[in-house]
Amino acid sequence: MYPDYVKIKVAYTETISNELDKLIESGEILSVETKKNEITVLDLWENRDKLIAILKRKLPDEKLTVSKLEGRDWNREWIEGFQPIRIGRKLWVTPPWQEGKISNKHEKIIINPGNAFGTGTHESTFLALKLMKKTLMAGDEVLDLGCGSGILSIAARKMGAGSVHAIDNDPEIEHNLNENLEKNNMKDISWEICDILSMDTYSCDLALINIQKHVILPLLERFSVAKGTPNRVILAGLLYEHKKDIRNALKERGYKTLDIRRMNEWMAVSAIRRRMNET
Repeated sequence: MYPDYVKIKVAYTETISNELDKLIESGEILSVETKKNEITVLDLWENRDKLIAILKRKLPDEKLTVSKLEGRDWNREWIEGFQPIRIGRKLWVTPPWQEGKISNKHEKIIINPGNAFGTGTHESTFLALKLMKKTLMAGDEVLDLGCGSGILSIAARKMGAGSVHAIDNDPEIEHNLNENLEKNNMKDISWEICDILSMDTYSCDLALINIQKHVILPLLERFSVAKGTPNRVILAGLLYEHKKDIRNALKERGYKTLDIRRMNEWMAVSAIRRRMNET
């Protein structure tokens, strides 16, 4: 028996989007999906009365459209639709059961989907992979902060990184991460479970940070007191509407934006630390 969900739609405005961001950060709502003209709030059906009351209090003048989403095995439906994804001329991301579709002359990142975020099918992961091809330099020391399935760590090594250390705060990723490292023969990628917001140093050539805005902003703030910070960063898991906030946060921490890639409502950003006296 799979749980039912409540979907509540409201017209999109930047003000409403900012209010809902605050509710996500405070843990009062579960999930928000933003499209061009509307925002959808998603939560368990059993929480609908509380959720509706919160939204009416925060958005008293807005029309809320409430509907029920019947429970089903979403993970199974998604897995069945996971097809190989091309991220370079000869580099693909594929689930193991689709591996045979890719020429042996091409490089493969084999990802068995688990509960961990990151298969390349989501726009933010795809954009991060695209930026990595342009940003990563051979021999780079890489930190993957919020590694999930390990897809970015594995891709970094296949693209020429000298060393990769993966970090996540969720102990449940362990089995899926180890499985994916083994499938890609990446036993030299080190990893640990810890809170990335409590680390003493983030020193590396390139940091891969595919999380969400409400974690990325305090992480960039943490850079100001850490003993070491990345020379280059790739930020993903971000909505395009937050472009100004992210660019400002990077600038305040001494970074110059190099590239911004967008797909649908999502974006990824690459940036480099400014040299002394560089504006």
